[in-house]
Order: sequence, then structure tokens, then C-alpha cells
Amino acid sequence: MTAHATDVVVGLGSARKAVQLYPLTHPAFGEAMNLLIGAVAGATAQGPFALNLHLGRLYDGSVVIPEDVHGIDSVAEALEARHIESLTFSDGFSRDDALGLIEVLTLKAEEGFDVEAELASRNVRGVAVTFLAACDRDESSPEERARRGDRALHSRLVNMVRTMSEQLTAGGVTDLSQTTPIVEALLGRMMQDQAAVVGMATIRSKDERVLFHSLSVMIYALALGLQLKLPEDGLLHLATSALLHDIGKSAFDASDPLQAEAMTKLHPRMGAEILQRLVLDDASPMLVAFEHHMAPDGSGFPERPADYIAHPYSRMVAVADRYENLTNPPNDTDPLTPDRAIVRLLRDTGTLVDPFFGRAFASALGVFPIGCVVRLSDQTVGVVCRPGEDPLAPVVKLAYDERGLRYNEGPEIDLAQGFVRIVEVVPAEALNLEVSEAL
Repeated sequence: MTAHATDVVVGLGSARKAVQLYPLTHPAFGEAMNLLIGAVAGATAQGPFALNLHLGRLYDGSVVIPEDVHGIDSVAEALEARHIESLTFSDGFSRDDALGLIEVLTLKAEEGFDVEAELASRNVRGVAVTFLAACDRDESSPEERARRGDRALHSRLVNMVRTMSEQLTAGGVTDLSQTTPIVEALLGRMMQDQAAVVGMATIRSKDERVLFHSLSVMIYALALGLQLKLPEDGLLHLATSALLHDIGKSAFDASDPLQAEAMTKLHPRMGAEILQRLVLDDASPMLVAFEHHMAPDGSGFPERPADYIAHPYSRMVAVADRYENLTNPPNDTDPLTPDRAIVRLLRDTGTLVDPFFGRAFASALGVFPIGCVVRLSDQTVGVVCRPGEDPLAPVVKLAYDERGLRYNEGPEIDLAQGFVRIVEVVPAEALNLEVSEAL
């Protein structure tokens, strides 16, 4: 594999993200496009360059490109969703070619999406596309493929955090930069379909509650960060901080009652000590680990001076942590439905959670938060997939019809556009419904 292959993948991933994040006139957009054009120029200096996809992995010729390359998940998913087997770049790949290609790789790949027609309409000539043969294609629906991809991404996050925790608690050193490619992939997916990613936050595990709790808090913190329009680097720092906020708990044996009791109050300080051993370019993970249980009214722990002000990321993670604990409590208490958890969270503003960030979080998820299971006035049941313009009329993806039969892939209904309304919120457990699957 040549270094040029890595550069092209990084360029494609960065350009796709720039199209999603920035207007065409933004300097960061120009930088991303220049990066892609320069990478292709280097790769095609000796002739055409082909980037190949096989079974979800990218290849330079017959050599696999490592999975830790920046943006590789985003690029592979974009090609796979459009049944693209290879992209062959030629000398003279221009800025117009780059912009047209990236636009096509960012558009939603709905059924009947014609990549060649879209490229031709943009006069893209510097890249040729080869498609998978029909027999090699995954004929499952786009929704099913996306759901499998989400599950695979979640599994990668679980494995990564598990490995990092084991390394850190054993006194070793871990490379936090390894989180960046996977977190970036999650962030990119969240920009495409926030409901699907927030749905992933409802995935539970009794055996590894702390680990899954950390992933859920990260997702909720990202939802808050996107609501506040944090820049990309800020979102990545926030995500890493949220992911590691409870790393101190891994130093305790939760099955031992004495250690479990000590863990509650000591894990912030222990987490900061664990992260302090690392050479960090950004101190926010250590600060968030230490501060995320410090309440704005002066309560919480560890103790601090009266004029101490916690880092904004710590206050944002505290909001996400509070909501996750209300909907997925760590003890035997009954969980609150998402709508009641939002109400409780708003009541806690100013005491347990920061008022500004608490209200912004409620605005991001809505009165009926994403993932809320609701029964409608026509007796259908669905899952809220995004807030609507009217807080009381979100967009709902139906899970059961009026006869109680489960939809394979239910339609979305904007409650603001019709006469159907929400009559009650139903606990997902009562229907044995996996919210992440329904979304």
C-alpha cells in the first residue's frame, strides 16, 4: 500500500465531513477540498489510481488499507451504500471534479439513486466509477444496511473502550488518539441520522453497565454539542471526555459491596489520576472525569472552593449523565420514560445541573425525546425520531399498526401535519421493544 492511498482516503473523508459541516465559502471547506485535490494529484502522478471496496474494506490494489486511517469508515460506508466497487482517479482531477464527487457521496442514497447520472449532471470527468455486480450486492433494504452498520459501529466503540479501560486500570498507557476515527465515524453518522445514533444510546448491558453507560452519555453529550453548534474539534473533545468520564470506576470491583460504596464518591478523583498519567494534548477528559459530579449549587463531589467553576464540558456531560441515569438507573429503581426524565432534568436545573445546558439539552431532544415510545390517537404505536416545530407534535416512526401488528419498516409521521396526536407514553419494556431497532 502506498502513502498516497491513505492520503486519498483521508481527503475523501475530510471533504465529506466539510460538506456536511460548512458552507462552500467557509475556510475549513476550502482546506478540506484542497487536501483531497492534493492527495489525488500525488496518487495519480504516475498514472490512474484506483480505490477499491471489497466486503466493507478499502484496498489500494490488492493491499488492504488499515482501519485506523482517518475517515476510512465514512468513505467505505459511502461507497457501499451506493454499490460502488471502485473509484479510479485520473490525472487532472479538478476542484469541480472533487466538489461534484463529494456532493454525490454525501447525498442520501435512496432506492433508485443513480450515481452515474448525478456525476454526469455535475460534469465530473476526473474519476471513473465501477459498480458491484448485482450478485455481489447486499439486497437488503437501505434501512437494514444502515442498522447493521450502526450496530457494528457501536460494537467497535464497546471493544475500544473495554480495551482502553483494561490498559489504564492495569497501570499501562493507552493512546487516546485511537478514539478519534471511531468517534468521527459516529459523529458523521449522527449528522446523517441523529435518531439512529440516539437510539444506540438505549442499548443496555447488565454485565457491563458502566461501559455502556459511558457510550450513552457520549451520544447524549454529542446531541447537546450539536444543538449548541460546537465546531468539529470541540465535538470530538467533548465526545472523548464524555466517553471517559467514568473511567475511574474501572479501578474498583463493583461486585464487592465495600468497593462499590467507595466507588461512588471516589471515582472522579481516581479517573483524573488515571488520565493524568497520560500525555494529553487536551486536558478536558481529565477535567471532566474530576468535575462531572460537581453540582452548580455547590453540592456534589469532590469538594471544591465556593468560587470554583467547572469546565463547560463537565457541565454538559453532567446533563447527559443525569438524563441517562434517569432513563437507565444504576440501582433497582424503576427507570423514567424519556418525557418524564426531561421534566425531572428541567426541575434539576440550577441545583444538580447547569441551567443553560439543561435547557439546551431539553431543546435538543424535545418534550417527547428521541427514542420515546408513544401511543397515538389512532391506536398506532411509534417511536419519536426527531422533534417537530411544535414541541408537542414530534415526528414519529411507527412501530405497530392499529391492530398491534409490528411494522417491518414503519412510515414516519409528522404529527404537526395531521390530526393524530399523542395520547400516552409507553415504557419500551412493556412492549418488549428494542428502541434502537425501531429507529
